[in-house]
Amino acid sequence: MTNSNIKKNTVITCIIPAYNEEKNIARVLEVVTKYHKFDEVLVIDDGSKDNTINIIKHFQKNHKKLKLLQNETNLGKTAGVKKGIKHSEGNLIVLLDADLIDLTHENLDSLILPVMYREVSQTILDRAGDRVPLWGWTNCARFFGGERCFWKHDFQDIKIPDSGGYLLEIVTNLHYIYREQVIRTIFCENLYTVHQYNKVSKLQGTWNYLKMSYKILKKSGVSNFIRQILWMEEDRFSILYRAYRKLFYIRPVIGIIIVITNLLDGIWLFTWLNIKPLFVLLEKWSLKPKYYVKAIKNWWITR
Repeated sequence: MTNSNIKKNTVITCIIPAYNEEKNIARVLEVVTKYHKFDEVLVIDDGSKDNTINIIKHFQKNHKKLKLLQNETNLGKTAGVKKGIKHSEGNLIVLLDADLIDLTHENLDSLILPVMYREVSQTILDRAGDRVPLWGWTNCARFFGGERCFWKHDFQDIKIPDSGGYLLEIVTNLHYIYREQVIRTIFCENLYTVHQYNKVSKLQGTWNYLKMSYKILKKSGVSNFIRQILWMEEDRFSILYRAYRKLFYIRPVIGIIIVITNLLDGIWLFTWLNIKPLFVLLEKWSLKPKYYVKAIKNWWITR
């Protein structure tokens, strides 16, 4: 099938679960409603008690492809995603979180095109914002990103209860891995999100992440967690993963290389993303040295 035929036969639905996202969702809707590849945008409001619904309805006035589905009570992300997919018109599904920062159309292209053109079965955006916290050096956050693209029929084969909570991502990952369907994570240096510890207190947010990590590890076990490292392709090191899948006789050696590469990459990105703001400040200083010198002189004269 040619690329033009693929486009004609592909209907793309974007699904955005949201709960009390009045401070964030407008940023995401501003981007997705102007993205021409989306045929349908479904926002699943999960019983929000703030102004989230009114913001969505405001965007609906100018964007007919934007639709709102509401839950009367908070049922959780998994239930919201399943409801969105059930009511979607598309055969290609894009999941996005409602609290993204600096999402671009280029990010969406990198998410959608590899799946649309059958390079891989699923893609996940690896947000730079997930590499900044203390656990970012592990390079494991990329497995559990909420920004995903996949074919609807693949997801409908997955058995997961509505109460799955944080397990949606791990169950989905393992479903694809056991069927030897390729998942690719795509690093986005511009993309950030509002973390739990920004929505609640730092202590409560950290505790929520610890609970999530425990549930994920309990569900996956050590062996399945390692499978994710070895089978979920990192876009910048795709050649290693292709070799791992094809060169069975040297797979253990390539596997060790993949683990080491992931660890070194995680440490490097964690370090760089945390010191990068310092370089930005130094650059601003170098661009306006006369301004700062004048400010210091004025302070000295008037003190």
